[in-house]
Amino acid sequence: MGLSIRLDKNPDHWVVSLHGDLDYSECATFRMTIDKILKNLPSATIVDLSRLDYLDSSGLGLLLSLSKEYGSHGGRLVLVTNDAVDNILDLTRLSGLFSCVSSLEQAKDLVSDLNV
Repeated sequence: MGLSIRLDKNPDHWVVSLHGDLDYSECATFRMTIDKILKNLPSATIVDLSRLDYLDSSGLGLLLSLSKEYGSHGGRLVLVTNDAVDNILDLTRLSGLFSCVSSLEQAKDLVSDLNV
């Protein structure tokens, strides 16, 4: 399955929703979305991975890159994960590097708490 990406721009945060497989063959498309985020630097971005079926090391590398760049500019990045993504983050010992929640509502609450 390929990757579909949806980008919703809200005044206080952006939401990037991914559906399908984030692997090497789809990284160029996701990279363009990341570049758009970094160019505009909203105060917070939510990356919704809850409908992701597959995540390989190249996709994980892009998430790490986004996290590093975003953090260096003072932005807040929150990942919405599922069991498969959680397992990958745990196996790679990267779960502590990301703010992860299990639902989009939790992510929106988290970023709205930051903007108060």
